[in-house]
Amino acid sequence: MARRRMTKQERTRQIYLRVCFLFALIAALFTVLYVVLNDVSKTEVDLSQYAHITLTGFNGEGSLSATVDIDDKYGVFFNTVSVEFSKSEGLTNGDEVTITYNYDKKAAKLYNLKVKANAQHYTVSGLVDPTPVSKRDLFKGIRVEFEGIAPLLTAKIDASAGEFNDVVSYEIVDEKEYYDEGDTVKVRAVFDEADLEELDYVATVASSECIEDFSVEGVDRYITDTDEITDEMMASLKKEALSLFTDANEYGMRIFCDAGLVPVYVNKKTTFVWSSPSYISSYLAVLKEDKYGKTGTHMNDIKLCFESVISQADGAACKAEVVVWFKDIVVKDDGTVDLKLDSGEIISADRRDSHIKALVRNEIDEDYESTKLGV
Repeated sequence: MARRRMTKQERTRQIYLRVCFLFALIAALFTVLYVVLNDVSKTEVDLSQYAHITLTGFNGEGSLSATVDIDDKYGVFFNTVSVEFSKSEGLTNGDEVTITYNYDKKAAKLYNLKVKANAQHYTVSGLVDPTPVSKRDLFKGIRVEFEGIAPLLTAKIDASAGEFNDVVSYEIVDEKEYYDEGDTVKVRAVFDEADLEELDYVATVASSECIEDFSVEGVDRYITDTDEITDEMMASLKKEALSLFTDANEYGMRIFCDAGLVPVYVNKKTTFVWSSPSYISSYLAVLKEDKYGKTGTHMNDIKLCFESVISQADGAACKAEVVVWFKDIVVKDDGTVDLKLDSGEIISADRRDSHIKALVRNEIDEDYESTKLGV
């Protein structure tokens, strides 16, 4: 069959199609070339290389967090980068987590960056099972030591035998200046849970509630109650007091002059002596609580009143009332009593009973509360 010859119109149309195809091909080539050249000129940034993924916590309580390094050359862009997790809390070994990266495309374009931000798959592993630590564990080996004598004790924490000294400190809650026997010292264990976790421990109680009570017991204490003064104690005090009635020269001149008697001298010295002392009464004085620590005070004293005769070498004599005191009497932790007999001294002598009463009742010295003893 003979081949039909194309008409002029058909040949024109064919030429037109070929030209269009050629232009389209050239356009496509230019587009590809543009894209290739444009990609070549861009700086590639793989966000996974700038992100640091951190896994913390314990098995079943793991946490994921991320920080992103900032390349100063592209600071504005990196400030827009964020990291997200499909799950970031309560993680257990074996959990699968998807990590995605977000960024501002306009910022990337500003720096002509080619950003690689492919999602990543992360498998949780390496979380350990924690060792629980109770309040009892945290206070194991912790002691409270007391210095002084009750009720003037000061408290100090001894944590030298504690097992968690590297991450736990201890403080006294509402610390008092002084403590008495029977008081309670509250001590708090101060810690950061994260510090314990670094050692694979987890506290079963919050630091704010981790408080242990320490009782003040087994200490020496000052006598503060008249009921604590026994007949046997008074007998010892009276015996020691009587041994002090010898030289009366410190008081003789004043008492003799008050009595209208003329002092005599032997070898230019007075010769006043005490004789025939007889017990009258006694008083227990205790320092008031608001005066604790006041300079120049003592905690307690027992004042014993005697009537005695003061005489001199020529036989002249008169009666006077004498006060002997013993101070800071202590009951030891073993129950024995230290009467401080070596502290005994005559502190006053006077012919006037009113002066002696004012002294033993502490009517002048308001730092003390004085009570008459019935023994």
